[in-house]
Amino acid sequence: MILKTFLSMLLLSPFQNGESSSWPLDTVNDCTKLIKEGGQIACNLTGEGDYDRMSVGNCWVTCTKGSNMFMLPDDECRRVLEPYAWAGYQKLFGKLPPFGFEDCDQEDIDRLRKWVKKWKEYREIAIKAMCSKKLKK
Repeated sequence: MILKTFLSMLLLSPFQNGESSSWPLDTVNDCTKLIKEGGQIACNLTGEGDYDRMSVGNCWVTCTKGSNMFMLPDDECRRVLEPYAWAGYQKLFGKLPPFGFEDCDQEDIDRLRKWVKKWKEYREIAIKAMCSKKLKK
């Protein structure tokens, strides 16, 4: 029993935090591309390197350098069905229902496009602010 508990704690924690090195990299769709695009802008803009990965458990993006976590739109990290329906879905398909970004319907794409657009706006604001300060010197 102790061994079972230890193994559960050891293996479950990284997956709950979305820190599996291969996941969600094996999911490639418009949503994961938008998450990487927005994450890359956020990481570059703050000088924290490049996009590294996303954490589904915390719903954020992490960078290769630095310690900031950039929040993703909340619905992307929720499963597409409510918990009461999970058992039925799992019985039919042999797995839990997908997360929003895995299902990636038009609503998810639109939500992530807005998120990326916001990061592009932040980048433009930062460029204008930095350039105007440099011109004043």
